[in-house]
Amino acid sequence: MHISPSMKMSDLVQSDFELLAVLQRLKIPFGFKDKSVKAVCEEQGIDLDFFLNLARWYHERDFFPGETLMNHPVKWLVKYLRSTHSCYIDYHIPRIEHEIIQMETVDQSEGHNMQLMLKFFREYISEFTSHIQLEEEQIFPYILNLEENLQRDQPDPGFLEKARGYTIRDFLEDHSDIEEKLVDLRNILLKYLAPPSDNCLFTNVLIEIFRLGNDLNDHTILEENVLIPQVIRLEEEFHKKFPRK
Repeated sequence: MHISPSMKMSDLVQSDFELLAVLQRLKIPFGFKDKSVKAVCEEQGIDLDFFLNLARWYHERDFFPGETLMNHPVKWLVKYLRSTHSCYIDYHIPRIEHEIIQMETVDQSEGHNMQLMLKFFREYISEFTSHIQLEEEQIFPYILNLEENLQRDQPDPGFLEKARGYTIRDFLEDHSDIEEKLVDLRNILLKYLAPPSDNCLFTNVLIEIFRLGNDLNDHTILEENVLIPQVIRLEEEFHKKFPRK
């Protein structure tokens, strides 16, 4: 299927429900009626090309518009990634944790195994939350300030001092692969933890963890192949425009 600006937004979602994630993270509300993709994006103030590139990537996994996405203002990708963080913290993670607790309640005979599963998951979430907190409190504000100051005739003195002592490469060096650690958690659950008698609940939790892992992999791809190279380019432009005197 070719995704075009003229096709109906409702037809787009009907053709591939995975695209609901893109709409949710760009905060595009439902109730499309018969409006086109272009019309919905214009109404919601969403960059049409940015939306189309993300949608095509979700729909056609062999297509990755890395260079094209880097041509958009970095604020769009930051907005998308921040919304993804909220989805993880406010929905996916609490849901998985609740289902593990539910298994412990339903099957008392497997209580020890479920306690171990909950322990493994919470240890992972602790590290994951720290990673997100770093991005939200330090990395994303730096990136947005960089883009904003680059558009000025004179940069903010406070940011100028920070920019001369910091580079996004520092973040790249410390950028732990959260998705890989989730793979480790899945391996523990699959190989070493005996499932409870209610195997449907256990399988459903594993499915949710696999889905979270796939989503985190997409998240990492966007950060490492679009966001960070784009910020490196902005940093180079910034230091060329505002060299040390």
